[in-house]
Amino acid sequence: MIVSDQTFLTLFPARRSGAPDHILLQVRPGADPVAVAARLRGIVSDKTLRIRSYAEAGAADLSYQQTKRPTGIIFGFGVIIGVLVGIVILYQVLSTDVADHLSEYATFKAMGYSHRFILGIVFEEALILGILGFIPGFTIATGLLTGMAMATTLPLAMTSGMAVSVFVGSIVAAALSGAFATRRLAAADPADLF
Repeated sequence: MIVSDQTFLTLFPARRSGAPDHILLQVRPGADPVAVAARLRGIVSDKTLRIRSYAEAGAADLSYQQTKRPTGIIFGFGVIIGVLVGIVILYQVLSTDVADHLSEYATFKAMGYSHRFILGIVFEEALILGILGFIPGFTIATGLLTGMAMATTLPLAMTSGMAVSVFVGSIVAAALSGAFATRRLAAADPADLF
């Protein structure tokens, strides 16, 4: 929120009109902002001032929003719950598929295929489901962020870092679900299944 100085002093009566809130310095082209900030911290004796680069200030604000603000904490819990629900649903799908094809897997074992080969089949299916689940999720999330950015004029966008981290998380969740779903196969004896 940007307000005039009079409105700011009305909202925060403990502040004095001569006390600046932020002072922005532009460094010469080619200068390292982190090194300049470090030199300024050595020169300025007032330790109540926070002297930092723009990137450091942005990282500190992002950390504060994600770990100290209630909305960031609630969003973090939502992400954890979403991942757990995804793992459980994928586990149910894979476990049902393993149960439906247990006799085929037993036949593979009876023919001499290793347990690792059978696990590879289930993991391959888990990875395919993880990748196919990521594609519509990425598309919907990108659309939602674009719509929210247009509605709120906030700088919201799907970054490549976000997409890569969600993709890697999807693959890890799929692998975990596949590992849980194959527990029945380890104890499966071909003679008991026929």
